[in-house]
Amino acid sequence: MTSFSFVHVTDHHLGESETALTRGFAPAYAFRTVLRHIAATVADQADFIVSTGDLVEPASDAAYETARAMLNINSADGRAPGPLYVTVEGLHRYPMYFLPGNHDDRASFIRYLFPRTAPLDLVNATFVHKGVQFICLDWGTEAKAVANPAMLDYLARVLRGRSPSIILMHHQPVPVGSRWLDEFIADDVARFWDVVRGQDVLGIFCGHAHTTHETLVDGIPVFGLRSTIYQFARCDEPMLCLEPPHYRLVTVKDGEVHTQIFEVPL
Repeated sequence: MTSFSFVHVTDHHLGESETALTRGFAPAYAFRTVLRHIAATVADQADFIVSTGDLVEPASDAAYETARAMLNINSADGRAPGPLYVTVEGLHRYPMYFLPGNHDDRASFIRYLFPRTAPLDLVNATFVHKGVQFICLDWGTEAKAVANPAMLDYLARVLRGRSPSIILMHHQPVPVGSRWLDEFIADDVARFWDVVRGQDVLGIFCGHAHTTHETLVDGIPVFGLRSTIYQFARCDEPMLCLEPPHYRLVTVKDGEVHTQIFEVPL
């Protein structure tokens, strides 16, 4: 297996214009700042960027137009989940993969980003990079994840090839230590773990909880990440907090994943 690196970002919640504010926070400004940091710091070490969902909020035509224009995406470039090629803040036609989150409307997400892809109720897809299979799973459009049978069947089918795999998803499949955030985990998440247990899964990368976390489940590392918008405090009731956004540089080498967190001052 050839070694390589990629960058993980998540939860951007771009509004209907670049000047739009969400609870007084400027999501487009923050996302641009993170991308500029990536361009200046790790872009030359990585082969691509992965975004694990909630690209926009609200999921309107104007919001997707804003995202596409801000990233200078030519949507004719690829099929879901990408790569599309972004040119922004020092990145020039840089490959980027996009997964939908619960705030993304699936029809609009496909229409604006991947018009060559047929409409999908759930965006379950794979791509292969340097011998590693990346499996993109869609847990649905609700805040609480749903282990849809079609998703689980898809996952079981693509894992049968026995290729080393990395699983990408929006919703977190593990507790993060916050009662209200942990309620977003699918009630039947055990069915997911039944499918992946014993498979050659190098790691799982997710967003949704707006907080950075790492844990090990049956020998499989699970990595969550702070959003590029505001963060959620790890407490029992919903609470927003302002912490610097994170992105993660992931290196795949000798059948293992190694990660490094970068904190971005705003």
